[in-house]
Amino acid sequence: MSDFGRIAEEKIRKAMEAGDFDRLAGKGKPLCLEENPFEPEGMGAVYRLLKHNDYALPWMEEGLEIERKRLQAHRALRVASLEENTPELVRQAQETFSRQIESLNHEIIHYNLRVPGAAFQRTLLNVEAERATALSTGPIAAQKSEMQD
Repeated sequence: MSDFGRIAEEKIRKAMEAGDFDRLAGKGKPLCLEENPFEPEGMGAVYRLLKHNDYALPWMEEGLEIERKRLQAHRALRVASLEENTPELVRQAQETFSRQIESLNHEIIHYNLRVPGAAFQRTLLNVEAERATALSTGPIAAQKSEMQD
C-alpha cells in the first residue's frame, strides 16, 4: 500500500473509532443503487424510461452483439474441430474463425469510439487466445456455449 493509502486508512480507522460515521445522514438505510453516475445531467427520466421498458442504449446493444458474434465464432470453431472432419475442413474453419475475430476487432474499434467513457471500452481480441478459449473444453467454454442456445 502507498503512503497515501496508509494515511487514508489510518484517518478512516480513527474516524470509525471516534464514531464519526455514526452520525451520517441515511445511516442504517439502504443505498440507492439506481443512480447512474454516467448519465448526463437532466437525462435521468430518459434513462429510467429506457431501463424500465427493457431498452438499452445503442452502444450497449452493440457491445452485446459483439459478444454474441464472438461466442458464435467460438462455437462454430469448436464444432468443426470436434466433429470428424478432414484436416482441410478444420483448417478452413480456423481461417474463417481468424477472419471473424479480425472483423470483430474492427467492430470493437468503432464501438470504443461510441461509448461514453474509457471504462466501457473493450480490448481488442487476440486471435490465438480466442482460438485457445474456443477449443478449451472447460466449464467456462461450455457455459458460454449454452448462452447461445
